[in-house]
Amino acid sequence: MKDQEMFASDVAALLGINRQRVNQLANEGRIGRKIGGRYWLFMRSDIERFRETWNRKAGRPKKSQTV
Repeated sequence: MKDQEMFASDVAALLGINRQRVNQLANEGRIGRKIGGRYWLFMRSDIERFRETWNRKAGRPKKSQTV
């Protein structure tokens, strides 16, 4: 079975996040991507593997306490 290629918008829907966050995760090297013409493509197997180990913390990060 051939691995399915996905666009960032498809990955965002699968993970329940926005497209910009998907690109941020890819830039950090946490999920793999490859160029497919004009757009970045993600392999479904890589996204499923990432989703199994991802510890998602919802909400805005807390402000740092500087004195």
